[in-house]
Amino acid sequence: MSETAIQRRFRRIYDIGCLCCRKRGWGITPCQVQHLNLDSHAGQLKLGDEHTIGLCPWHHQGQPVRGMTEKQCGRILGPSMAHESVRFREIFGTDAELLAEQDRLIEEWEQCVVGAKRA
Repeated sequence: MSETAIQRRFRRIYDIGCLCCRKRGWGITPCQVQHLNLDSHAGQLKLGDEHTIGLCPWHHQGQPVRGMTEKQCGRILGPSMAHESVRFREIFGTDAELLAEQDRLIEEWEQCVVGAKRA
């Protein structure tokens, strides 16, 4: 059974890790697939699977990292989308900017994988 484009996208998102942790210099951290919403508002219609980004549990849902409080996570990792959506977007970018970054990273990852297979 061959992999669909969406399955490949999600796999690459997991490979790349949380966009926000990456921007903070934390490298590749485990992430969840976040579906972006219409007009960037929680509770609104979710956009399709092509409008997805990778966020760790803290940056996505505000779940503190093991051994840290919410306050510590906010201070060290930055705001979470769930708890401080306006500040989150001020620091990490708009949904459109994050989606463009995710798409760029997926494209670069794909080029590296294809290049490695050819070598």
